[in-house]
Amino acid sequence: MLKPLLHILTLLAGLSLFSCKNNIPPPQNKLLLWKNQFKGQEKVFKEELELIIPFAQRENSKPFSLPITPRVWWYNFGQNNFDSLKTARRWANKKLALERLKSEEGYSLKKAAKWERKMERYETALENKISWFYANIGEPQVYISPEDVQETASRIQKYLFDRGFRDAQVAGDTIRLGKKQRYNVRYQIQEGDLYRIDSLFYVVNHPVMDSLLQADVKNRLLKSGDPLHHQQVEAEKLRLEQLFKNNGFYSFNNRYITYGVTNYEQSEELFKERKEGNLQLQILNPVLGSHKQYYLRDVIFKTFDPNSKNSRPDTTVIRGVKFIRPDHSVPLSLIRNRIFTKPGDLFSNAAIYETQRQISLFNQFSFASSQLKVVDSTHLDLEYFAPVQERFTFGISPGINNIYTDGNSFFGFGVPVSLSMRNVLRKLEIIELGVRGSYEGQPTPIRTSENAIRGSLELGGNLNITLPVLFPFHPKGRRVNLMNPRTTFGIGYNYSEPFWGTRTNFKLTAGNSLQLNKYAILYMNFLDAYLINTSYSNNASGREFYRTLDSLQRIGNNLKVTFDPQFVSSINANYVYNNQDPSKPFSTSTFFRFFIESAGTVLNFTKDKERIGLVEDLFPMSAGPDSVRAYFQFLKFNADYRRSINLSPKSSYAFRVNLGVANPYGKNKAIPYDKSFFVGGSNSIRAWAPRSLGTGSSASDTTAVGNTIPQPGDILLEGSIEYRRNIIRFAGNIQLALFMDAGNVWKWHQINIPERYNKSNFDFGRFYKEIAVGTGFGVRWDLGFFLFRFDWGIKVVDPSREEGDRFVLDKFSLRRRAPYGLNLNFGIGYPF
Repeated sequence: MLKPLLHILTLLAGLSLFSCKNNIPPPQNKLLLWKNQFKGQEKVFKEELELIIPFAQRENSKPFSLPITPRVWWYNFGQNNFDSLKTARRWANKKLALERLKSEEGYSLKKAAKWERKMERYETALENKISWFYANIGEPQVYISPEDVQETASRIQKYLFDRGFRDAQVAGDTIRLGKKQRYNVRYQIQEGDLYRIDSLFYVVNHPVMDSLLQADVKNRLLKSGDPLHHQQVEAEKLRLEQLFKNNGFYSFNNRYITYGVTNYEQSEELFKERKEGNLQLQILNPVLGSHKQYYLRDVIFKTFDPNSKNSRPDTTVIRGVKFIRPDHSVPLSLIRNRIFTKPGDLFSNAAIYETQRQISLFNQFSFASSQLKVVDSTHLDLEYFAPVQERFTFGISPGINNIYTDGNSFFGFGVPVSLSMRNVLRKLEIIELGVRGSYEGQPTPIRTSENAIRGSLELGGNLNITLPVLFPFHPKGRRVNLMNPRTTFGIGYNYSEPFWGTRTNFKLTAGNSLQLNKYAILYMNFLDAYLINTSYSNNASGREFYRTLDSLQRIGNNLKVTFDPQFVSSINANYVYNNQDPSKPFSTSTFFRFFIESAGTVLNFTKDKERIGLVEDLFPMSAGPDSVRAYFQFLKFNADYRRSINLSPKSSYAFRVNLGVANPYGKNKAIPYDKSFFVGGSNSIRAWAPRSLGTGSSASDTTAVGNTIPQPGDILLEGSIEYRRNIIRFAGNIQLALFMDAGNVWKWHQINIPERYNKSNFDFGRFYKEIAVGTGFGVRWDLGFFLFRFDWGIKVVDPSREEGDRFVLDKFSLRRRAPYGLNLNFGIGYPF
């Protein structure tokens, strides 16, 4: 214990000595800023006020809020050791080398640009008297003056005034910290009362604009009783600008909108006494004349192939719109329904934007843009541009990978090849062909020997075709065509040779999708079928693996089902609503997914009700164990609701409720393994390992060497709640989370073995006693484009123990491999 403590003290002493040695005295009349503080605010978040402080007055970064500024130390070190003569000599040598390079015929432009960037770095270093390296890993010490503090206090007071706190007072002062030359800046804030809108008036002397305002009352962003918030008023001005631009007023902008606050008595004293007033927005006319509505004269849609020099443009006019295309390969019958503008229409910004969006959704054009030209005082010409993408795209990405599990490592390789084809059938379709060959490590689902990873050869291919229509319905109305309809047909084949035998997988899919609105999408698969043929090897590994699967099945674990020969066909639908914004992780948002599936219905129409003759004839079974193909019949639904609620600009809490039920009504009373429900792991109940919790109050199945086997269930009940807060910024945002998870999975049917009888099946009389509970904490590193997540879960209630002894938090231990210790989960992105 003493030795690690000595190392820590030595490190801190070294850092202190390093920082003292590289201190730079502050400039004249400047104070070294240590921290900005806000006192007295009650209704405004501190995080809002921090954004008002100018960047040059924001305190230096302190990792993990420790009282140290290592980036300042590095910056000072770089300045104290900067050699200007050496840097100037390097700049001169690089300049001569660049001049010689440019004198050569056919010199490399890439190399010249690289040297020019290098020279710019030297010039910046000479100007700032610090090398590029130390300037980037460090940051300059922040200094402030009393004048800076007073100016910032005035800015904060103005911000509060614009927020509706018109009587707010802000005073700023500096506080010296002990004997050190460090100063805290304290902003003392008195918000005062919040001023509100009494009545709202719109003043306009244009009859068309006035009628538009009266018809659009329900969309107003302001109403009586709202705070007199400057930003909300500005947002309403922008909304009005778009309202008029979508109704022909091409030249209108929000600078024509002014606003002011008054009352009926025209008394400022009464306004301050009542803390409310009448907000009046007035729409002014131009200096000359009045606002005019513009109409479209010519509308042109032009698509072209930028890679073709021999195309013969074809011009066609449909409903007044002139279509110009490189040839007849671009089907106008599909595109014309996505054009929202035509000659004679009033100019509408929204219609033009929606047209460009709809054209982009085809995924056939590099981009979709538009250009407007004023013809006269009331007419515009509109032209759309949409260059087609390359028709064929080929990709190959061979790679080497390594899998590590339980001290075992395996290096493998794979070669995926892909080919994408666009519009080769002249239906604006996308055809994707993929082929893959690999020999990779495969962790064994049940470890029957010391080898946790075995090599597996895999060969496979898939073919998908996506059409921008809703086949086979062919709706004629424009409404459905504007929901980005998609129909996808897919076929796939995969052959593998794992250590226990061979496995062939054949899959057919066909389905539709509709973008119902900005946040909601509906998927419907009218065919989702796959067939698996399995042959277990007649060697020691194959026989041992089969025996283990068979013994698990006898005690109620249907892991064997995922390996056995089988045929599954189903229809399903999936509705997803998601208004989450990844760029605003602490904003209020909602996610909801509802999935429903029916499988095996076709068996009800066959002769023996247990198998499909056509499937048996086309794909006969080979001799060996389990030479009878399994068929499944089940109904399944899953509802997943997630909600995030903003608490402040840097914090939120989120919760999730996940319910699922699958009724295996077929003869085998089972559902396919990959259709089952599982709990435990990084995105589930984090105190348990992935897929290891359940079923009910029965103990988890384990292998002979002690590994927990995945526990599939038919009924799922799961919930989580989590508090999230941003604590520091270090190459991204570091966040802290506290969470609690609860739930379990159960079987639909009773399992008639002593270890699982009245334990694994769901029962309304006891299920609430079998809810597992876990808690814990997490650290997240948000880099913007993705988020690393580390969560440590702790078991609180373990339903596999006897009643009365299921509370296990008092058994928590930090010992390695303790049954009730910390369970580490790593993930990318939030858990929900």
